[in-house]
Amino acid sequence: MFVPLRLLCLLALTASFGGCIKENLDDCPNNARYRLTVRAYERGTETELGAGIVTDLSLFVFDGDLRFLYKIEGAIGRKVALEATPGEELHIVAWGNLQQGHQSYTDPQPGDRLEDCFVELQERTRSERYALSPGDLFRGDITITANNLQGDKILPIYREVGSLTVTVKNLKSFSGHNDGDFSIVVRETHSRIGFDGMAAGTAAAFRPDGAYTAGNDVYSVPAFNLLAEETGVQMDIYHHSTLLMTVSADSNGNPIIVEKDKLTNVLIDLKALLSVNVVISDWGNNYVWKEF
Repeated sequence: MFVPLRLLCLLALTASFGGCIKENLDDCPNNARYRLTVRAYERGTETELGAGIVTDLSLFVFDGDLRFLYKIEGAIGRKVALEATPGEELHIVAWGNLQQGHQSYTDPQPGDRLEDCFVELQERTRSERYALSPGDLFRGDITITANNLQGDKILPIYREVGSLTVTVKNLKSFSGHNDGDFSIVVRETHSRIGFDGMAAGTAAAFRPDGAYTAGNDVYSVPAFNLLAEETGVQMDIYHHSTLLMTVSADSNGNPIIVEKDKLTNVLIDLKALLSVNVVISDWGNNYVWKEF
């Protein structure tokens, strides 16, 4: 692998420094001239989120050519001091909550390109190739140019996943079964998010856990995370291995979209004429259907 000479020089500097994380930066090296604080925000409202939302934080530092230099483990709200030589440019990508949920991510080596780095959904098993629900992932990036190295900066990060909950009514009357052996497959989202924030990879489908209540004849899938899909997802409803119905739009013909930092609530009623209601609510706020 070819590594540019100036990259080797910068690596030599960072080998002895590599970033400094302190509540009090007085103990940081004198040449740690750039101070960065990562904060998490809600999309759209720019409301700052509490520190407990993001439990782990990784900063991936790239040079001006977007080749990897080094990684720093940090924490929300704590200052990170970075080294940069005069005239250099650094590009920092921050990921929150990579250690929770079911995803893998690139462990870049010095000189690797940013465009080759990504976070990818894990699969249940080799034989059952449904994607597992990712963690509550956050991402953000910032570029430090030669004329703004001094002083403190805020690197904002935002939620990169959406959430979905599904309720299906009158399954027994529709299918003739009340043994509870129902499931829902949600198709399809991308399987990766690049370090640049772009969706990529292959098509991913989810088979989330659900529960059937015979007394109410209701099958419910609690909220689970998935990658956003604003062109719409479809839901295949099964009894055992038999496909009962596919739903890809609400009763008005609108696609069922999954937005970043939002919860999509879906109510499917199979009694008589099919009805599908969709409500987009704030993250973590399940919509209470008046039917219940």
